[in-house]
Amino acid sequence: MAADTGMDTCPSPEITDSRKRPLDGDSENGDVKRSHFSSVEPTYHFKVLVPSMVAGAIIGKGGETIAQLQKDTGARVKMSKSHDFYPGTTERACLITGSVDGIMVVLDFIMDKIKEKPELVKPFPEGVDAKMPQDRDKQVKILVPNSTAGMIIGKGGNYIKQIKEQSGSYVQISQKAKELSLQERCITVVGEKDGNKKACLMILQKVVDDPQSGSCPNVSYADVAGPVANYNPTGSPYAVSTEVTEVTDLNTLLTYTRSRFLCALN
Repeated sequence: MAADTGMDTCPSPEITDSRKRPLDGDSENGDVKRSHFSSVEPTYHFKVLVPSMVAGAIIGKGGETIAQLQKDTGARVKMSKSHDFYPGTTERACLITGSVDGIMVVLDFIMDKIKEKPELVKPFPEGVDAKMPQDRDKQVKILVPNSTAGMIIGKGGNYIKQIKEQSGSYVQISQKAKELSLQERCITVVGEKDGNKKACLMILQKVVDDPQSGSCPNVSYADVAGPVANYNPTGSPYAVSTEVTEVTDLNTLLTYTRSRFLCALN
C-alpha cells in the first residue's frame, strides 16, 4: 500500500470558507489528474471511514487502482496511514476532494469494495434479531465538521428525518466529542446500497451548503484520544437523543432497538 503522511488534527471551525480546493499536485496514493467531472465545477471535501482490510483494494498494487479512480473522476482520494485509525475503531479515514458527481462516483466505488469483503459480516450477540442489518457493507460512515452536522440534523431534527424518509435508510449522528481537538461528528447511514447513496447525496448537499465544511481536511487522528466511534450502527457510543433520531417505519424501529441494545453492551 502507498504511504500517506496525513495532516494535523482539524483546526477550529472558526476558519472561513475552505471547502473549495483546487485539484492540483500529486497524491502519495496516486497521481491527481483532471477529468470531465472537475473541469468547471467547484470542489468539496467528503470524508468517510474505510475498514482497514478494504483500504488495500481501494489503493491497489503500487497505488494503481486509486490513481485510475482519480483519473476517471477528477477527484483526489487520500487515505490515512495503514495503522492510523479513527479513534475507537480499526477504520482508516478517507478524504475525497472533488465535484459532487466525482465524490459520488468514488463513494460508489468504496461501497462496492466494502461489499466484496465477506469478513465484514459480523455475528450477532445473543438475543438480537439476526434479520436486522448488522453487516458493515450496509453501513456508510461519514465524518463532518460540527457545523455541517448541525445543518444535517436541521431545525428540530427535520432534515435528518427527511433523509430517512426519502432514502429509507437509518441515519444517526454522534454527539460532539468530549475531546476538544476533534471538531467532527460521525454520521452512520445503514440500509441497502441505493438508499444509502440517496442519503449520502442529501448529506453531501449540506456539505455543499456549509462554508465551514472544508475546515477538517485531515486524515490523521494519531493525536486524538478515543473512544469517539465504533462498529455499532450508531457510529458512536455517544448517540444522539431519540428526539433527533425519530424512527419513521417498522424497519427503522427494529434497527433503532437493536442499536440501543448494542450500545448498552459497550
